[in-house]
Amino acid sequence: MIIDFHTHCFPDSLAPRAMHNLQQGSPYPPRTDGTAGDLARSMKQAGIDVSVLQHIATNAKQTRHVNDFAIATNAQKEFVSFGSVHPDCDYIDEELQRLCAAGIKGIKLHPDFQNFYADDRAVYPLYEKIAAYGFILLFHCGYNLTPHPCKCPPDRFARVARDFAGAKIVGAHLGGQGMWDEVFAHVCGKDVYLDTSYGFGWLTNEQLHRFCSEHNPDKILFGTDSPWADQKSDVDMMRRRITDPVLRKKIMEENAATLLQLTEN
Repeated sequence: MIIDFHTHCFPDSLAPRAMHNLQQGSPYPPRTDGTAGDLARSMKQAGIDVSVLQHIATNAKQTRHVNDFAIATNAQKEFVSFGSVHPDCDYIDEELQRLCAAGIKGIKLHPDFQNFYADDRAVYPLYEKIAAYGFILLFHCGYNLTPHPCKCPPDRFARVARDFAGAKIVGAHLGGQGMWDEVFAHVCGKDVYLDTSYGFGWLTNEQLHRFCSEHNPDKILFGTDSPWADQKSDVDMMRRRITDPVLRKKIMEENAATLLQLTEN
């Protein structure tokens, strides 16, 4: 079984507009049309069994609609959907309760798109509520094309992980997309999960060896960031660059299955 811990899709009716807007200013062409159906096609081509959908509420008014879609896609056997809440949403408690009752296992936050600094103490009550429900909490970490400045760099993410020790926290993009020196200084080796989306493929051989040597092998999760990366290419890259089959199986299957409490049928 292969689990891709970091993917995106949109409702069929919204996908064309969402993909058009997200492509503006991006040098990376999408590899799917942004729909769940095309993601399923990509998964089949890549040999991926489960994709974790990382939905994002980019404003407070979107929160309920984003989570409606998360609940709907979570019912499909090939997907595990994360919900999202915007910090400015005025019905966060109600929404978290609804997501928990629907079997949603995680919450995605994107400090850049949602306009807050990850370690701002004003947001800590939100993290406390998310952790109290037992949700996995995934942060976008590191650079993003827009906006700037980066609101969840490695040092801020590490501070949140420290302050919420014991919570199930995941740093996307190895805990700091494009900020590898800071990742090694602040995040690598800490007691936190990290996904490989737009991460492993960007590291030099020396950096990759160092990362795999210094970070807990039980807390690395394979992710692609589809549709912004090609799933098959990333699967092939992992097989080529992670030569230890035991480590590769942990990263591409076992760690995510344990965290998500999945069992093969």
